[in-house]
Amino acid sequence: MKKSTAFFSAFFLVLGTTLSAQSVDEILKEHFAASGQDNILKLNAQKLSGKMIQSGIEIPMIQMSKRPAKVRVEGTFQGLTFIQTYNGKEGWSLNPFTGVTDPQQMTEDDLKGMHYQADMDGMLWNWSEKGYIVTFEGKEDMEGTSCFKLKLATKEGDSFTFYIDSDSYILLRTNTKMKIMGNETESDTYYSNYSIIEGIAVPQKIETKMKDQLMGTIVIEKVEFNIELDDALFEKPAL
Repeated sequence: MKKSTAFFSAFFLVLGTTLSAQSVDEILKEHFAASGQDNILKLNAQKLSGKMIQSGIEIPMIQMSKRPAKVRVEGTFQGLTFIQTYNGKEGWSLNPFTGVTDPQQMTEDDLKGMHYQADMDGMLWNWSEKGYIVTFEGKEDMEGTSCFKLKLATKEGDSFTFYIDSDSYILLRTNTKMKIMGNETESDTYYSNYSIIEGIAVPQKIETKMKDQLMGTIVIEKVEFNIELDDALFEKPAL
């Protein structure tokens, strides 16, 4: 009898895992179709221009990305420009607003965040090959919209929960839990005002919150795909 109980317990455990995997695959198939993943995979570089809004202050900003894993973010306010660059291995930040005028090497925690950000295909694409684990966490209502919840766990111990509209299959929110200096930091990112640009769904309003408090908003005003970007842009910023 004990053997039978163990067998059925194992059977239903495997069955539950299989059903969860099928749900993940099915949801992602629809999500990638809605997002224009086939067109995203054709991108070699992109440039997003707009503004950051923090505490009522608007800061013009530019974010550039280039394969295989390069990112540059810069913003200018009152004649001062902050810059973050990541070349796929090393990263630097230049922030004159703090009184520091020399580029600073990024910490391991900063590099980890830039590595996630530099994935132009998105973390959910080929997640297994990247060493991630993705599970279907059921459905949840988000401000009146039913969403699928997919949780992605990394080997570094970070987690990202993606809230995908169960009707449109567009990403509406990401809950991020990252270990920074040994402590877990949690934030939520909300995506809205989508436009279809060259077959790709682009959120033109991105809000970041911590403990339900709005930390900042990014408004995307211009999107450029497959433009020429010099590799030097992603190296250590010049003074």
